[in-house]
Amino acid sequence: MSIHDNVPQYYTFTKYPAIFTNSYWGRHKHNVENIIVENRNKFKETYNITGYKDTSRISQKNKMKCFIFHDNDYNKIEPPKDLHKQGFVWNAGMAKDHIEHWTIGGTGGKSFIALFSQRKEDCKHQLILDHGYIETEPIYATEQTTYMKIIHPDTL
Repeated sequence: MSIHDNVPQYYTFTKYPAIFTNSYWGRHKHNVENIIVENRNKFKETYNITGYKDTSRISQKNKMKCFIFHDNDYNKIEPPKDLHKQGFVWNAGMAKDHIEHWTIGGTGGKSFIALFSQRKEDCKHQLILDHGYIETEPIYATEQTTYMKIIHPDTL
């Protein structure tokens, strides 16, 4: 038996446990900061989040909208034209580790939000913004920067 067996998972601290139960963050067990729980609740309410999006149900075209492509100096570049033929994987370009995808209500499950956090690095911050992400309130840890991007199936 582990010392963490009786510690509640993060999702149980939110007002919306059914929404956050399947997320990477929601399954953790440790001390969770109240501000992070509050930000999660506000995120759900502000963007009408209806659930955690299964990445196997996201088209290749829409997956590519989540990626951050760059050269060796962290300048934005366009994805390779034949990327879809390569059967690209999630770590292509700078697809973030533990990226979350959230379904937006009222869109028939088609529009979603790509969300990730990382330590802020100046060379990557502008690159991330150049790819259409915005900085938002922290949803993982207060010492990390959280970025989000709304993905609509009809946009490039």
